[in-house]
Amino acid sequence: MTESTRANLVKKEGLCSLIVLALLGLGAVAYPLAPVGAAPAGHADAPWVFLGLQQLLRFLPVSVGGLLLPAIGLALLAALPWLTTRGGLIIPAYRAPKWWELPAWAVLLGWAGLTAWAWLP
Repeated sequence: MTESTRANLVKKEGLCSLIVLALLGLGAVAYPLAPVGAAPAGHADAPWVFLGLQQLLRFLPVSVGGLLLPAIGLALLAALPWLTTRGGLIIPAYRAPKWWELPAWAVLLGWAGLTAWAWLP
């Protein structure tokens, strides 16, 4: 009895994910990040990846800007694969986004905007 194509693909992608995760872990051990320099009092100096989060924390309370909004954004991004109504392989040249996909795109664009805003002098 042969396995279905989907089950075979899930196994291969799972194995590749574990291999890439192991390589990233080894890379983090072999090339650790340099410590962040001393920042002035009241100012956190984070790597560029977290600049969007840092901008949120400047203007919002910690529980909202540091926990609630990032959790909602990650939940929306995690839910995107299950929000489609079409079955099978989806590779359209262009399709208009559905209304439930727009908040996830807004989170991505907002996060990118905050990161760019904090990164620029």
